[in-house]
Amino acid sequence: MFERLRRNYVEKNYGPVALELIVVIVGILIAFQIDRWADDRREREQEYEYLIRLKEDLQFEIDGMSVAHEYAQSRIDAAMLLEKIIADSSVAREQPNNVPWALETVSWRSFPQIDAFVYSELQNSGNLAVIESVSLRRELANHYTTIHHYSRVGLDLDVQRQFVLLTAGILSTSEIRAIEEDEWREASFEVSVERAVEIANSLSNRRGASDLIPNIVQHHVFNQKVIGLARDQALKIIDQLELIIDNFDG
Repeated sequence: MFERLRRNYVEKNYGPVALELIVVIVGILIAFQIDRWADDRREREQEYEYLIRLKEDLQFEIDGMSVAHEYAQSRIDAAMLLEKIIADSSVAREQPNNVPWALETVSWRSFPQIDAFVYSELQNSGNLAVIESVSLRRELANHYTTIHHYSRVGLDLDVQRQFVLLTAGILSTSEIRAIEEDEWREASFEVSVERAVEIANSLSNRRGASDLIPNIVQHHVFNQKVIGLARDQALKIIDQLELIIDNFDG
């Protein structure tokens, strides 16, 4: 073809030259367009896959938030019980099994671990622009920025660590093991009334421990509030994702 073009050009036969050049250019443009269509198709398939994975990831987060919300309430209940037995050790007689449980678990964390696997992958891979919806990208950014901001407080267990240090040695090794290994929930470990009152009295005599309980309650109440907000935000994003997925035109 190129030899023919050269010959027509030398012979000043410009008509065929122009026609063949047009054919070549059109062919190149068509090839580029085909490649573009293929790239667009791949991007749309990639976007759809990410939309599905984002929805699954957010649902997993919501499940974790629901569990964390229950944990926070359990820690608050434990703290309130400890306050009562510090004020009046006879209260320990009413629910002896709950006394060691409350003392050990009140310092446990209640803020959920949000890993944001899919969103982090989108950011780190530079594929965030694959999500066409600007509104969705904005909602995702706000959601994970909010969680990251509040997690600095929610995951800060400094007060709980102080409480653990101040109350160290009150519970026996066997009691701690039973609680940590979850045997307590199976009611396989019974605490006598006398032992519950002994724990209550020991706690009352630990200077500074009772002063930390309001701070621990505040911590878990804060976590409950943040968890509720984050869960509502995640549900809102899932609704948005479902709408986009249902109307997706790949």
